[in-house]
Amino acid sequence: MEHLPTILAVVVGGVLTYVGTGLTERSRWQREQAVRWDERRLAGYVEFAATAKRIALLSSRVLASQGVVTAISPIGRDEGLALLGQAESDRSVQFESVLLLADEPTITAAQTLTETLWRLEAFATGDEPVDEQAWREGFADYRQARAEFYRWARRDMGVRPARIPTSAIASRDVRPPGSLAATGTD
Repeated sequence: MEHLPTILAVVVGGVLTYVGTGLTERSRWQREQAVRWDERRLAGYVEFAATAKRIALLSSRVLASQGVVTAISPIGRDEGLALLGQAESDRSVQFESVLLLADEPTITAAQTLTETLWRLEAFATGDEPVDEQAWREGFADYRQARAEFYRWARRDMGVRPARIPTSAIASRDVRPPGSLAATGTD
């Protein structure tokens, strides 16, 4: 009987050590998993945003060959549409990562961005009539949707909010002819 307190202390100590180690290991595993998924989410967001920009630029270059857009090197219609088709395929595949890894507001922002890209593509393919005003509105919608996607993606990844200047997301090379913004001011 005199050894009972010692035995109890050893048993309690063992149980506490086991539980403490288990909780520590579980916490470590959860952190590793969170980092793993954060890295994949970041890669998916970056790829999706880069492809969105490529689609906007290719649309602009096709329209430059028609004189709708200036200050960007034009690309032949056939070559441009082929590249645009490939970029759209890439965007569609990359959107799957957004659907799998993003929260609902980020998915909604990505869908809105996609819809603005479809309009720019429709301008380039001739499926939607385009003039300087339509281009200006379509490109402004794209820039706004892109900024909104960035805002929600940053929030979803736990990155501090930041005011992203319009000039940081807009290329001066895709302005319509006669645009004041073509001078580099934004």
